[in-house]
Amino acid sequence: MSQSRAKSFLDSLRGKLTGSPSSVTPSAPAPSETMTTQDLFDAKTLLEVNHLELLAETTVNGVLSGKHRSTHKGGCTDFAEHRPYSAGDDLRRLDWKLFARNDRYYVKQYDDETNLQALIVLDVSGSMKFGLSTVTKFDYARLLTACLSRLFVRQRDSVAVAIAGGGLQTFLKPRQSPGHLQLIMETLIATPAHGASRVGLILNQLLPQLKRKGMVIIISDFFTSLPELKEGLTNVAARGHDVLMFEILAPEEINFDFRYRARFEDLEAPSRWLDVDPGAIRPIYLERMQQHRDKLKELATDLGCDLGTLTTDSDLGDGLAYYLRKRAFQTKQKRRSG
Repeated sequence: MSQSRAKSFLDSLRGKLTGSPSSVTPSAPAPSETMTTQDLFDAKTLLEVNHLELLAETTVNGVLSGKHRSTHKGGCTDFAEHRPYSAGDDLRRLDWKLFARNDRYYVKQYDDETNLQALIVLDVSGSMKFGLSTVTKFDYARLLTACLSRLFVRQRDSVAVAIAGGGLQTFLKPRQSPGHLQLIMETLIATPAHGASRVGLILNQLLPQLKRKGMVIIISDFFTSLPELKEGLTNVAARGHDVLMFEILAPEEINFDFRYRARFEDLEAPSRWLDVDPGAIRPIYLERMQQHRDKLKELATDLGCDLGTLTTDSDLGDGLAYYLRKRAFQTKQKRRSG
């Protein structure tokens, strides 16, 4: 591999090798500023996830009839409880058999099946620009965001999107219309990747927007401060949200199969770089990288978050379809056993 091509990847090196996960940052080709809506609506990927449902594991609040268990009391699906009749209640919901026994009016209440409100948090920090033998993590993550947004809207769920760099750059409020989906696409296309990763901090900033229980999806390489991330995830999970974490990595970040001496630049702080012999540092890099990922997995497990890994050399449609099928199966099993 030539030195110019290897002018990529991690000063993750610097962050990882000095034990500071907050500055892990691969370097890469320039982001795909020319990405179009057609690129985001990749036909093959959408076909593979088109008929899948993204079911929330937790009880969610909502008002429309959809696919998800809700705490909202409606007039259909599973019976929940009786309550005394009040003036203005729908007479069709009166329990006449109970009236015959007690000579009192009671109304049936049900656990409604309702729509989900989802928030997708997309990490657009500089490290997401890395992509050497594959598309950049940023383009892969944008396509994933587009697929999930379309999936939510298609199953009548509302979806919000937060663009997270060094701070909260853009927040699109939850909607479920085709026009909202088009706005999400336009925002994804126009957004560049730059700056430091502060996912945990941004989760705390988003808390006022999470007005009712729903699903929070974080798409990132998670090259960020894990203590800060833990604080943010703890606050989100404590409010009863179902949290999904998609870890997006390039194959070189996992294998570190560089052969020749090269300069590795920090994409989150371009003035920082490190000249290294990859062969000499490979063992310690792999060890530090695995430690970081193990801590991330442990953090997710402790907080009850769902962590999945997708690599940029894998087919997004296949990977996402497998993940959603597995999740839907597990969720339905939990409901049956619960």
